[in-house]
Amino acid sequence: MKFHLLKSESAGNGIARINRELCKRARQTIESGGATTDSTVFELRKSVKKLRAILRIVRPALEEKSFRKLDRLIREFGRELGRVRDSAVLVDTLDSLLARFKPYPDEAALQPARNALRCRYQVALEDFLQRNDALSLASGFGAIEQQVRDLDLQACSRPMLLAGIRKTYRRCRTWLRRLHAEPVSKNSHDLRRQVKYAWNQLRLIRKLEPGAFRTVIDDLDRLGRLLGEDSDIAVLVETVQRHPEICCSRVRTEFIIALAEARRIRVLTASLHLADRIFAGSQDGIGK
Repeated sequence: MKFHLLKSESAGNGIARINRELCKRARQTIESGGATTDSTVFELRKSVKKLRAILRIVRPALEEKSFRKLDRLIREFGRELGRVRDSAVLVDTLDSLLARFKPYPDEAALQPARNALRCRYQVALEDFLQRNDALSLASGFGAIEQQVRDLDLQACSRPMLLAGIRKTYRRCRTWLRRLHAEPVSKNSHDLRRQVKYAWNQLRLIRKLEPGAFRTVIDDLDRLGRLLGEDSDIAVLVETVQRHPEICCSRVRTEFIIALAEARRIRVLTASLHLADRIFAGSQDGIGK
């Protein structure tokens, strides 16, 4: 699908077209197999995140009651998918840590922990599917799709979209300051959410001025990935701390946490340096 506005269409018509295409893709994902695999959960979450980023950029054109109702529906639907995704990435995060710190970790000794994390994911997925079969997923998303289609977007304009992106940039700067002051996983996660909004929103307008936003879009993508890794590490640490039986011994638990914290220092340092550069004043005429 073309996740960008065309020069030949108005802002309102372009947003409506993109919303229809996102809803169609999400519906096809559900109908093709629900959320029974990592890939389908991932695809659904991508569509939901894009819808929410669009909703926020067009907020000034909407009635506040309509915005809040739809935003709540999208948030709750995405949160349900997020629980499965968090369980799914635990094994990948552990594997990534072991690969980065070779040859020090004894992979054979940590295999029981890996198996336990994989079992937790299977349990989480089965629990999700018991509560959300294809029919209930379709119904839940159907409520979102109906409200998205009913949005009156005629008041949208390109200046409004730019103003919305600048507002997202200001939120990014706010969370960046908080992360500098207190480098904890919650602040990192909140910054990442705003960065993903900014990334998706800039992609919407990238074809209106070809090349103008390419660098910052690439930088935001990289920053989002770094902050995403930080979030995944935090989830792994929290999981093994709350459930030490996963690692079978205190020594293994502390070893995994030590690997995670060592990697997190590097990831967070790189994230802060990149974010400082991206959000240092006005960039490409956006962040005024």
